[in-house]
Amino acid sequence: MGKWEELDTEVNVELDTTELDDLIDLLGDESVFKPAVEIAERYKKGLNEASKTSARTIAETNKSLQELAIATNSTMASMSLLNSIEITEESPTDIVIGTNITHFYPLCVELGRGEVRPIRAKMLHWFTLSGNEIFSFYSSPAPPRPFVKPAFEETSRRAVDIVKVAIYDATS
Repeated sequence: MGKWEELDTEVNVELDTTELDDLIDLLGDESVFKPAVEIAERYKKGLNEASKTSARTIAETNKSLQELAIATNSTMASMSLLNSIEITEESPTDIVIGTNITHFYPLCVELGRGEVRPIRAKMLHWFTLSGNEIFSFYSSPAPPRPFVKPAFEETSRRAVDIVKVAIYDATS
């Protein structure tokens, strides 16, 4: 997704329909088994839809949890990180959630960073949110304020239930 693959979360939901395929093949085209084949095919189609639905729901849940963590963990120097979380669909059942920011800021928020001292210049230079211009020989370390890891952990706890609901909805 973005430059920082270590901040990407991949969701892949594939429900195994091999046994249904075997059953459909076993029953074949015999007219006496046609109703059973139709039921098995409908059930298989429902499971395939459940894979897609649950993958999307898990991805949206993860994105929302990342945004919540960003909004509540004091990293709101600007709205750029909050607005950078995107969902990219690689396939209907394989989805990636990540940031579209290519510079190092999201990595520093997630993992923290050490102290910063000038290398090519005599001083560091930046502007505060209130517009004050700062010159300094040193910037203190920034602690981690993770947004990917807690979202992943909570999404992982919810994922099985999301898939169960999608299966139930698609097959009932």
